[in-house]
Amino acid sequence: MSLNLIAAAKNLFTPEFINKASNYTSESQSGVAKAVSGIVPAVINVLANKVSTTEGATIIAGLVSGQQNPGLDNESFWMSGNNKNKQAGLAEALFGDELGQITRLISNFSGIRPSAATALLSITIPALLALIGQHSNISGPTGIAALLRSQNDNIAAAIPSGLKLNTLMGNEERKVSNIASNIKSTNMENSTETTVDNNSSLRILLPLFLLVLLAMGAWYLFNGGGHKSAEANAEGADTLKAKTEQVTGEVKTVAVAAQGKLDSLTGNWIYEAGEMATIELPNNGGSLTVGKNSTEYKLINFLNDKSAVVDTVKGNWFEFTNVHFKKGGAELTDESMAQLKNIVAIAKAYTAARFKFGGYTDNTGTDAVNIPLSQKRADAVAAMVTKLGAPKDNIVGAEGYGSQWPLQSNDTKEGQAQNRRVSVRVKAK
Repeated sequence: MSLNLIAAAKNLFTPEFINKASNYTSESQSGVAKAVSGIVPAVINVLANKVSTTEGATIIAGLVSGQQNPGLDNESFWMSGNNKNKQAGLAEALFGDELGQITRLISNFSGIRPSAATALLSITIPALLALIGQHSNISGPTGIAALLRSQNDNIAAAIPSGLKLNTLMGNEERKVSNIASNIKSTNMENSTETTVDNNSSLRILLPLFLLVLLAMGAWYLFNGGGHKSAEANAEGADTLKAKTEQVTGEVKTVAVAAQGKLDSLTGNWIYEAGEMATIELPNNGGSLTVGKNSTEYKLINFLNDKSAVVDTVKGNWFEFTNVHFKKGGAELTDESMAQLKNIVAIAKAYTAARFKFGGYTDNTGTDAVNIPLSQKRADAVAAMVTKLGAPKDNIVGAEGYGSQWPLQSNDTKEGQAQNRRVSVRVKAK
C-alpha cells in the first residue's frame, strides 16, 4: 500500500504550527487551519499533474532535491525575511499563472485574507517538497513521479467540501511550471529519458536548480522587491470615468466622460474637483466644502438618500479621488490626509454607517506581488482613519483585490493610473 502524503503532512502542520502561522499572518487559528486543509491537497494535486511528463518530473525532482526540513518549529524560520522571499519565489515558480487563482480559492474557502493565503502557500510548499523527498522510494524523477502519481485517490478524498479546485484539477493539458521556461534554455533534451542514472541526474539537476534559485532571486530583487512591479503599481489613483459593479467572477464597467488627467511625474490620476458645494453633516457633525466630483460628495449623497439601498451582493463602492501612496510601498502621502480627515468626519456624523476599504492595482506584475501590496494599502487607509478619530465600530474591514475589477483598460498608462486606487464600500447606513 502506497504512502498517503496528505496524511503524512499532518505531522508537519501540527496545532503548534497553526498557532505560529496564525500569529505570522494575523489570522484566526480556525481560519489558518481551514486554509491549510485545502492547501495541502491543492499543492500535491498540482505536483502530481506536473510529473505527468518526463520534463515535468525532472523539474519537480530538482525542486525536491533542493529542499530540506524547513524547521517549521524553529522561531528563526518565522522571523527570517530571507526565508520569506525564497518561499514566495518557490510558490510563484510552482504555480505560475495559477498562483493568483489558487490564492483566491483558498481565501474564499477559509475566510482569510488573500495575502495571508499567499503567505501560507509560501510556507507549506517547501515543507511538502521536503516531505516528498523523504518518502520517495527511488531517488530522482522516476521515484518522485511514481509517488505523486499514486496520490490521486488521496487527493480526491482530502479536498474539503466548499473548496472548488475543479479549475485546477483534471486539466486536459497538464502544464509544466514556469520554471520549465528557464530550464529549457539549458540543454535538457539529453536528460529527459525515462530511465535516469542517479549520479548523472544529480550532476545535471543541481547546477540547474541553482540557476533557478538565482533567477527567482533576481525576479524578486527587480520586481517583487519593489523596483519594478511594486513601483509600477505604487501610485494609488482613482477615477470617476467609470462605475464598477463588483460581482464575484464578473466585472461590469460603464465608461463615462473623463474628469481628470494623468500626472506624468507621479503617475497618479489627478481629478477635477468639480463645482464646489457645502454640505451640512448630521448629528452636529459640522459641514464639508467639497467638489461635486469628490468621494465625499457622492458618499454623503448616498448616505442621505433614504431610497438608496445597501447592496449586500455587489457592494456600494466609492473610489477615493485624492488618496495616494509614496512609490514602492503603502505609506500615504501628506496630500491624502485632507480627504481621509473628511472621511473621519463622515464616519462620526453617520453613526449607523459601516465602511470597508478596498485596495486595487493595475495588471502590471503578478498576483503574488499585487494582492499583498493592495492589501497593505487598504490596511493603511483603515489604520489612518482610525488614528484620525473614526469610531472603530464604523470601520469593519480592509481587503486587497490586486488587479481584479479594473475601472479602465490596462492598455494605457491613463487606464493603469485609474485602476491603481483605494475605494470605500458602505456596508450599512
